[in-house]
Amino acid sequence: MSRFLVRIESEEYDIGLEYRSEKYYATLNGREVEVSFHRLGESRALLLIDGASYEIDVRANGFDNRKAVFMKGMEIPTEVEDYNLAQLRKRAGITSEASVEKVVKASMPGMVVEVRVKPGDAVTAGDPLLVIEAMKMENVIKATSNGAVKDVSVAAGNSVDKGDKLLELE
Repeated sequence: MSRFLVRIESEEYDIGLEYRSEKYYATLNGREVEVSFHRLGESRALLLIDGASYEIDVRANGFDNRKAVFMKGMEIPTEVEDYNLAQLRKRAGITSEASVEKVVKASMPGMVVEVRVKPGDAVTAGDPLLVIEAMKMENVIKATSNGAVKDVSVAAGNSVDKGDKLLELE
């Protein structure tokens, strides 16, 4: 069984994934559910969990544990780490925060609809930074960590490509 520690904002989830008897099973904080999985593309999938269907798009957010999960028209910043490694880090008092530049980049091509911050603004993890319209859906880009806005590289009406710098935090 693969086991992960998933962080969404300040909440942590212990998630186990297992394939047995030709079915997938997920354990969320000790509760097991059967999961049907159908890949729709490179990063997209359709999941059936306890009779409810979810279309998700999971994208890497750089070279660390952060992922952007798009579901029901929302972007959910997450951090995924091997469960055992996460426990070792906690016992050793080591943070899983990457010590890389805090540059927020576009995770998909689209049009900047709204910029909600300006240089000098203080932000906390989860605060909305800007809104990008992509595939006729508005995606709110949120801060993945606490900090202050150092620079905003885009304005409302700008087109962006995947990987373009949107803003920088310090």
